[in-house]
Amino acid sequence: MDILQLQYFQTIARLENISKASEILYVAQPNLSTSLKRLEEELGVSLFDRRKGKIKLTPTGRLFLDYVDGILSQLDQAVTTLREAERQADEQVRVVSAIVDLMGSLLNEFLSRHPGVYFRQLHCRNDEVVEWVLNGSADFGFIFGTPPLQGLEYIEFDRCERIVQLSKNHPLAAKKIISLRELDGQPLICNLSRDDGELIGDLTHAGRLRPNQRFFCDDNRVEVSMALQGGGVSIAPVSNFLKLLHREPGLELACLRIREELPPARLGLVRRDGVRLSQAALQFYEIVAQFFLQERELATAYVSTLPPR
Repeated sequence: MDILQLQYFQTIARLENISKASEILYVAQPNLSTSLKRLEEELGVSLFDRRKGKIKLTPTGRLFLDYVDGILSQLDQAVTTLREAERQADEQVRVVSAIVDLMGSLLNEFLSRHPGVYFRQLHCRNDEVVEWVLNGSADFGFIFGTPPLQGLEYIEFDRCERIVQLSKNHPLAAKKIISLRELDGQPLICNLSRDDGELIGDLTHAGRLRPNQRFFCDDNRVEVSMALQGGGVSIAPVSNFLKLLHREPGLELACLRIREELPPARLGLVRRDGVRLSQAALQFYEIVAQFFLQERELATAYVSTLPPR
């Protein structure tokens, strides 16, 4: 028994006329008769009375028609529901990120161009982004550093120099360039929305940096607030510093170039490898690429104004 047999039976039963059913279904009468006979044999019952070339539903046939109507109706509803779910999936984007302020800028840009798209921002720590993407909770994930690539596709959008970010009132702020040794004994602010913890841990382990203590936060606003109140300094991407100044031009925050060459700050997008992107996700990807092209140009121009190492 298959769906086609049930559809043939339903049409024949409603018309009680194989000739008319043949015209509606565009199926030859012999084929309909054969399908109906096989259905009755499979069920082991007679669905129609056949008299003088006419057919009429038996009581058993009427009972079976009620079930077939319900089955085919549920099937139609299931198909409609699935197609609607697919349509909605094509009109939504779920993005996970530890970088709240970045997402705000991108979201405004994206929705101004695609107002009909449903956008959901998810927030977690930088070291949790990969897990959220791999388990299907998000279509994309913004991540600092180099993620593990098993099961993931990684697209790097930004790679920039790291600088020391501190209050203009800090004793070290008079310098334009600074060595890591001059940060010895300074309290360091580790922003967990980036890969600060990993970088500072590596520098400390290698003996290149000796902070007297470390403060951990997961938000740029907390990082900046601590720095402005003299609570510490941070090693941040130059693009992060420029975004802060763009948002608040009068911010009393200074930027010092680091004499030693450090691993660059890398920011990219991860998604599950081999998973089809919805139309909305593709549109979001295009906005991200354009956004970071402008970011890189601004960062490159600013670094060119810093004193040479």
